[in-house]
Amino acid sequence: MTLSHLSWRAHPMVLAITATIGAAGLVLFLQHRAITTLQSQNQVIVRHISEQTAVDIAVELRRTLDGPVFDTLTAVNHPDLRAGRLDLVAQHYQKGLEAYPHVERFFAWSTTTQASAPGEVMFYGRDHRFGRDPALGRAIFDLARRHAPTQHIYVAADDVGPDQHHQVFLRLFWTDAQRLEYFAVLGFVVEPSTMREHLFDGLRRARLDALLTRRAGDIPLRMRVTDEHGALVYGSADSGTVTGRVDFPMLFYPADDIRSRMATGVAPRPWAIEVGAPGPAGALAGISQGYWPTLLSVALMLVALGLTVQAHRRSTELTQMQTDFVAHVSHQLKTPLSLLSAATETLQMDRIRSPEKLAEYLDTIRAEATRLSTLVQRVLEFSRVQQQRSFEFEQVDLGALTRETVDAFAHGLTGWRFTFEVDPEGSQPHVLADPAALEQVIANLLDNAVKYSGPVKEITVRLRAERARAIVEVTDRGVGMSAADQARIFERFYRAPSAAHRPGFGLGLPIVRELMHAHGGRVDVTSAPGAGSTFRVSLPRVNPSPVTSRARPAGAPEAAS
Repeated sequence: MTLSHLSWRAHPMVLAITATIGAAGLVLFLQHRAITTLQSQNQVIVRHISEQTAVDIAVELRRTLDGPVFDTLTAVNHPDLRAGRLDLVAQHYQKGLEAYPHVERFFAWSTTTQASAPGEVMFYGRDHRFGRDPALGRAIFDLARRHAPTQHIYVAADDVGPDQHHQVFLRLFWTDAQRLEYFAVLGFVVEPSTMREHLFDGLRRARLDALLTRRAGDIPLRMRVTDEHGALVYGSADSGTVTGRVDFPMLFYPADDIRSRMATGVAPRPWAIEVGAPGPAGALAGISQGYWPTLLSVALMLVALGLTVQAHRRSTELTQMQTDFVAHVSHQLKTPLSLLSAATETLQMDRIRSPEKLAEYLDTIRAEATRLSTLVQRVLEFSRVQQQRSFEFEQVDLGALTRETVDAFAHGLTGWRFTFEVDPEGSQPHVLADPAALEQVIANLLDNAVKYSGPVKEITVRLRAERARAIVEVTDRGVGMSAADQARIFERFYRAPSAAHRPGFGLGLPIVRELMHAHGGRVDVTSAPGAGSTFRVSLPRVNPSPVTSRARPAGAPEAAS
């Protein structure tokens, strides 16, 4: 045994499949590693952006909360108050209410208001006029008077008023540098339960959204603000994966900037600002977006591989069928050639003495020559079908052509005890066809029916019209075939396993299918093992013209097997 026999040689297709799957796996691995690295870098970037965005949002909120003190209360000057110009104070208050919707009301006390509302401050609300709220006004005035001895100009307090749920901020205006007596009090009131709603009004919300967009770009950042109890103040409850968080001491005045000038203040409430990127669903979407081109490429590669495998299998089957065809043709040719050789050799040696024996030998030579001619004709017909064949189409009376073809075919089988019955139904349909090709189709079906008939040698040909189609059915009562054979019976060179001992090359039915396709028709079969077969061809019908011609009178049609 040589070394070449011991060595194992893999099939090229197996190597191709292995190489393709390996390449696809390697591409996926490299893609996964690249995307993982990219995601890690993106997480660092998103965390940095989220933290910076949370800081920006905190600055924006702080600016909003500090505005009433820095922009409104400091805009009112001493001379106007001393002159009793509440109309000028009202102008500043109106601007403050428009700019800071979280402020419920501004208020003022001066010697002018003392005359009309002694011992209480006057409120300027969103009705754009000064008015009284006696209980709250007296509470605020008492608060100012209580903290005046400290000689500081700012006072902040919460739980003020009869219901004790207001927060107030006061600014005292003193009469002299020693701050012995004040002559005016200005300030504003905040309602904590409604302030959080007004703090994030439409304009403010637009600014916060702009900060998210400006910092994040294409990254869909989300934010939320929670109070000291963890309750949601603003934003979405699902802010995704929180990557940036800033503690926000909630105070309604600028405590850090005015701490040294304050008589008293309030304790800040620990709010928090959180900014995050999309959660797992968004991450999965990002991953799928990153992988889909590679997955699509791999899928296409696998589809191409599947098609290649299928084509290789079909090529192998076709090669095997061609090999079987050549072997079968060789066997079919060998038998008549052997008989011809033996007969001619006997005649040549002049061993025939009687005239009867001589006639018998001559009949054998003629029969085998005819058989050889038929075999060669089958091969030539198949070759013609494979080539570009031209047809001479004309209007054909399908009923007349069918009967003439059946009669001619039956005449050639005289003595074989076959019976042929033509059963037309209704009017005779006309078709546009090449008469010679159509005769060949019917003859091939009759030849196939004869070849696979059993003891019952009855063949029926039915002819009918259905709507726009003309149909011819050839039925035998022979061996029939399985569903698997029916699916392949029109393939070239295919012969059912049960037909191995019967003559034929596996070309007759493929020729029928090719001719039907050339005529815009189709052929199909209904069969069952042991119950015979019915082959059905259908063609488009045409309306008969006054003069219907036929290609040629019925001769002896030649069937292909």
